[in-house]
Amino acid sequence: MSEKVLSYVHLPNTLEDVDMDSTTYLDLCNGKREPLFFFLLNAYLHSRLETDHESDGDEEVNVYLAGLLHSLVDGRFYADNVDHLAPSALDVCEKAEQCGTNRGKTNVYRTNADHRLMAFGLFSGFGGHVSLYRKTMTSDDTYIEEARQFYSWASIFCARLPPRYRGLATTLEKISEGFDTYQEVLGHMATNHMDLMQRLSPGQTWHLEKDAHAAALPQIEVHALDRMLDAYNRWRLEPNEASRKQFLEASTPYCELKPGFNAGSLMN
Repeated sequence: MSEKVLSYVHLPNTLEDVDMDSTTYLDLCNGKREPLFFFLLNAYLHSRLETDHESDGDEEVNVYLAGLLHSLVDGRFYADNVDHLAPSALDVCEKAEQCGTNRGKTNVYRTNADHRLMAFGLFSGFGGHVSLYRKTMTSDDTYIEEARQFYSWASIFCARLPPRYRGLATTLEKISEGFDTYQEVLGHMATNHMDLMQRLSPGQTWHLEKDAHAAALPQIEVHALDRMLDAYNRWRLEPNEASRKQFLEASTPYCELKPGFNAGSLMN
């Protein structure tokens, strides 16, 4: 099993091993590019304070989660772990058993726990790619409890690895024990520091599209009228079958917007 997969945050109680320079963001206040990792860590720490969950002996969790967020932004999380993700708890356990090693089991349980934490922390779940049957039969609470349990199992198997991974094992166990806190902090961070919105329902989307279309209709009508008049002028200059056909085609959108208007009457 790849060492890289296990270590997208190598030692979660230190900053030295987090790849902080791979992705930057533009600070609009000073026009400078800054390491994205520090933006995410700072936003997460502020969110802990704003939700009355100030760090108390779990500072390494802050670094771990900032590193996880960083790996999501630059794409490493899914690029490195796509083979470990599974939709159901049963599938996750089967993947872990197929690995056959403590390292492999740690990777599988940790990856799926991270995936669920981000899905239900930053967002409102997995979204439309989950089957309707699974949506009906599996509540959000079930996914969240799975994540908590996966972190605990990942910690157990990680503790059996060489001593340099003991810090990671401790961090994973802390996330399992304080899962509700970290989920709440991530939710606050998503809304207040990352400006993420709740997913719109199909009904909300329909009303939003309807309102947007209604607001755009005057400008659409002007544009359709301009195109029709341009085609009409070309037909007046060169009254042939080709220009006539182009005029009738160009007039169709305007006629749909103005049902009482007869484009053919202009050609009589």
